[in-house]
Amino acid sequence: MKFVAARWVGIPALVLAAVLAGCSGPAVNPNAKTTFLNADDMQAMTDQMAQQIASDPQVMAAAAQGPLKIVIKPVQNETNEIIVDNRKELFVARLQGLLAQQPALRDKFIWVINREDYEKLRAEEIPENKLGESEARIEPQYALWATFLADTNVTRRQRGDTYLCQYKLTRLSGNNAGAQLWIGQFETSKHIKKGLLD
Repeated sequence: MKFVAARWVGIPALVLAAVLAGCSGPAVNPNAKTTFLNADDMQAMTDQMAQQIASDPQVMAAAAQGPLKIVIKPVQNETNEIIVDNRKELFVARLQGLLAQQPALRDKFIWVINREDYEKLRAEEIPENKLGESEARIEPQYALWATFLADTNVTRRQRGDTYLCQYKLTRLSGNNAGAQLWIGQFETSKHIKKGLLD
């Protein structure tokens, strides 16, 4: 299936009839007014991704060699709707929070603030004449990020949107830089009658 751009509406708190892990079937909800991703989808997908990454053999093998230094990046939106930065960050930040809450993972992951925010914090808290160099900052080894794609089908009677939300843990430095240590994905499909469209 070829995924193409789809219309996006943030994360409204709409009711979702069925969100299934993996490749789900159409979620038909007579009360829904749109077929777009919402807060229920965010919760379902990040719950699923946290479970997958925490049990992935390759991730655990890499962490056994020493804690993984990870920076989180916002979602790459491959749909045709604008998703503002705070919403793009939310889909990955919640996953980070779920992983950080697990006691068994606390010695396996080190969460590194991105360089832009790090420099901003330093400038706010340390006088400019005392800032000095920032080489002591922990350099991340991996980036945790996501890409969202969608396939939209509209007929005279209904609209359907199929989403593929793919999460990745990508090696940034050292041996095999650019390699994907882990990839997980969430798929869902929703349909509504044309009369319910905005």
